[in-house]
Amino acid sequence: MGKIIDQFGNSLANLTPTEKQVLYYIDQHLTEAKNLSLTEIAKVNNVSTTTIVRMSHKLGLEGFSELKYRLKSSDNQENALEDNPVESYKKGFIQAFETIQLEELERLSEKISRASRVIVVGVGLSKMMAEYFSKLLMQTNKQTHYTYESHMIDLLPNMVKPDDLVFFISTSGETKTLIHAAEKLSYMVADTAAITNSSDSTLGTMVNTNLSMTVGKVKFAGYDITARSTLMLLIDLLFESYLKKSVKY
Repeated sequence: MGKIIDQFGNSLANLTPTEKQVLYYIDQHLTEAKNLSLTEIAKVNNVSTTTIVRMSHKLGLEGFSELKYRLKSSDNQENALEDNPVESYKKGFIQAFETIQLEELERLSEKISRASRVIVVGVGLSKMMAEYFSKLLMQTNKQTHYTYESHMIDLLPNMVKPDDLVFFISTSGETKTLIHAAEKLSYMVADTAAITNSSDSTLGTMVNTNLSMTVGKVKFAGYDITARSTLMLLIDLLFESYLKKSVKY
């Protein structure tokens, strides 16, 4: 068996025959599959994109974006823990930067410029990033505030106005509190956006615009040590793009 089957061998029993077909195709055509999009892999295997996303979840991944990351870094994964940690992070960031969608960056900076108020939402470890983002915007006199308390997040539909922009900050894009809030707001006129580490997360599908860079999930000794600094990088990039559009010299 190839690298991919070996890597996910314990999950094969959970896959349907169609999902196994896709995984075996990827394993046997790894070089080509690394450069194919979700739609292209689905077309080659005559399956739906939903089948591939569902397969990715059964493999223990956040979605297809993380699977794609694993494919591109498959040559280095076995030795990842033996490498110099600086070099490991460097390689990870380079691969992650290649997944940023510049059109989403431009679209979001325009939306921030037009919004009367920006509401930034984050919980858990993302709370600090939400505060950081909101304070960056405050420096430009943009009406902004952040919220992290569950009861306040539940009240968002009552607080948001049509010309507001609501930002959700989440590493995985699978935080239930944020997903429920985004779902409620999807039935309203208010605009929504997310900054995540996964382009095909549940939260990303709930908002109007999702800015992300794909970062592989990393665990060591039972601890989740997936890089969260990538969210900070996305925030800094977005803020710079917004400044260039809004500040007049």
